[in-house]
Amino acid sequence: MKQSRFFSIFSVLLLVFTASFLGQEATAQTRSTDIILGQTLTLTSKTFGRDVPVLVYVPNSYAAGSLRYPVLYILNAYPFAFTCGTVELLAGNMEIPEMIVVGVPPFDRGYVPTPFEERGESPTPTDLSIRFLKEELIPFIDNNYRTNAYRILYGHSVGGLFTMYTLFNYPDLFTAYLAGSPWFQSLDQYWLKNIEKMSKVRNLDNKFLHMTVGNQETKLTIDTYRELEKWMNAQSLGSLIWKSAWVEGNHGSMVGRVIYDGLTFFFNDWRIPQSEIMDGDIDKIDAHIKASAAKWEKYGFDASAIIPERQLNALGYFFINRKDLDKAIKVLSYNIRRFPKSFNAHDSLGEAYMVKGDKENAIKYYQLAVELNPGDTDYAKRILQNSKAKLRELGVEK
Repeated sequence: MKQSRFFSIFSVLLLVFTASFLGQEATAQTRSTDIILGQTLTLTSKTFGRDVPVLVYVPNSYAAGSLRYPVLYILNAYPFAFTCGTVELLAGNMEIPEMIVVGVPPFDRGYVPTPFEERGESPTPTDLSIRFLKEELIPFIDNNYRTNAYRILYGHSVGGLFTMYTLFNYPDLFTAYLAGSPWFQSLDQYWLKNIEKMSKVRNLDNKFLHMTVGNQETKLTIDTYRELEKWMNAQSLGSLIWKSAWVEGNHGSMVGRVIYDGLTFFFNDWRIPQSEIMDGDIDKIDAHIKASAAKWEKYGFDASAIIPERQLNALGYFFINRKDLDKAIKVLSYNIRRFPKSFNAHDSLGEAYMVKGDKENAIKYYQLAVELNPGDTDYAKRILQNSKAKLRELGVEK
């Protein structure tokens, strides 16, 4: 069955924007529903001795499947909605995998590390922030959501400094690090002057870093960033895959740029070439999936995440709409080979055969769709209703 995701974040925003101009009479006739982006959860933290609110977004496909997802943790959670929209856009275009997004609230004085000379026996605020992430938040997310081993930390400004500090002191907490305009001018540039002491771990094998600065930021920000960049280029950092990006914009505008650019940098070869998708070349699609699966399996990515069922399903409908039915059947049959228990994949192949006029195979795959469908969710019930309606249309009453 042709999948409907109800509303994407962007189509919802467009509808809301349009509705605001309809006038009082038209608005009074409009039915409204809440737009649910994610959840706010409250963790009772032993580290901080208080309740900590956390924002969590899961992909649209989460409820209907069993995949495990990478997790993007955002410090200072104010760009949460923007980040979720960016992730949905990029994943929908197959630029990156779908992922869970976790918004972390601001930590009181917890992003700028305490100078070495001022440290005593008690944990510093930054120590507490690291402990909260390591011992409480990450285990909570891993225990309550289907996650894989690929974790991303994103911080901007002082959060960017904290991100770099975490990379060089606790690199195994995350796989990839996004540092937007890292604020190394803090404390009279203490952490830039002491970067050799700060950077305890230099062997950063299998880690990723993307750091960004705006060319319209203050002179001090740009000067400190240049010094950081110079130091990074002079180091031997194992197999760290990293990039420093200078882009148009000021300090505030880096919030959005670093998310988009960083995620596409980390997953630069995730996307299958558009020509191979649009040609429906199953051999090339299959080869891409196998090569990508071999690269990403160490992080716990399932091969089915690389080109999800819904995207192959959409490709099949693209060919149905073009009346290229042989290619549609080839794509949708391949989708069933990859997802043999998918009632939706069987329903879609049934439609391709029905449009082609192959009644026998149409009945076969619609009946399989019904047999595989538990009808236990709204999504499943909708497809089950479609499969049964098509069978009646084909003269199969039961």
